[in-house]
Amino acid sequence: MDVTITSRAVFGPHRPERGHLRRAFTLVELLVVIAIIGTLVGLLLPAIQTARESARQSQCGNNMRQWALGTQTYHDVYGVLPLGESEWQCTQSSWVPLLWSYVEQIDLANRFTYNNHVSAWGNSAYATTKPLAPASVRLPIYYCPSDRPNAVAWPNGTGYVTARLNYATNSTVVVRGGTSFRAPFNRAWLNPKYDCVGPSWVAFDARGYKGPEATKFRQITDGLSKTLLFSERNMITTDTESPGDPRGSMYANSWFNTSRATPNSSFDIVPSWYGAPNYSCVDMPPFLPCQATGSGNTFDFVARSHHFAGVQAAYADASIQFISDSIDLSTWQAIGTNSGGETLSP
Repeated sequence: MDVTITSRAVFGPHRPERGHLRRAFTLVELLVVIAIIGTLVGLLLPAIQTARESARQSQCGNNMRQWALGTQTYHDVYGVLPLGESEWQCTQSSWVPLLWSYVEQIDLANRFTYNNHVSAWGNSAYATTKPLAPASVRLPIYYCPSDRPNAVAWPNGTGYVTARLNYATNSTVVVRGGTSFRAPFNRAWLNPKYDCVGPSWVAFDARGYKGPEATKFRQITDGLSKTLLFSERNMITTDTESPGDPRGSMYANSWFNTSRATPNSSFDIVPSWYGAPNYSCVDMPPFLPCQATGSGNTFDFVARSHHFAGVQAAYADASIQFISDSIDLSTWQAIGTNSGGETLSP
């Protein structure tokens, strides 16, 4: 007689061994695990934020290096550096379009009308215009990732949109003993050939301009590695410009100076007539302070950034360095001028 015996019959139902019994976490254990995870996150989060800011700062420096290299190429072509800005009342060229051809933006350069204002129709336009007008295009190399990437200037709601940017030319003027020492980029305010009277407009194509305001590398006798070309400028926190603070725009005041204050100082000084509501200087500390207490046509715009304790700067040899907020003012002035004859430690 065949007898079939199943394993269940022989061994009975399966039971886990005593050492393999499963049990759930107790509430105390669960709370301990949550506390440990919270502690680890608290320890790691600052490190992650620091790493992210380091990456943003590196990208910011790379953008500025492209502008510095583009400036060198411009000098190779024309034998001079571009103007930082021309007389705002009647010509108002900007250094940004002058360098488009040398930072791989040939299309923008070909579509731009150089003898007209940056924010004139055709050079800038409505945000819905297709294709975008050249000055309305937002290029990644305009923006430091630590500030407001893709920001635009929309003056007083006109609809003519121009891109903002975080990079500014060094237009320092330092006076010592009655002698003025200036920076590589100058502003053509009163050149006799292009000067105007009143609000009349004078067509002016600044490409290759070789007037007295233009700088040649051989005039930078302090050395290319010891003279600033660019640094950072923070942007106003709104695109609509109400009031119309131009800091961070490409069409006006796109420069900084080292003459009176070190990076991220607690003030920008502009003439009293330039303050709101007639014009625009919005006091927005700590990242964009402004005091409309100056006289004449003196504008002291300070290099500013959202980086911790300093700004990045490009020298005339296209090297990039991080400049501490605590730099001595005399040293800051020295690297801001072409030919002061100062001896700086490496």
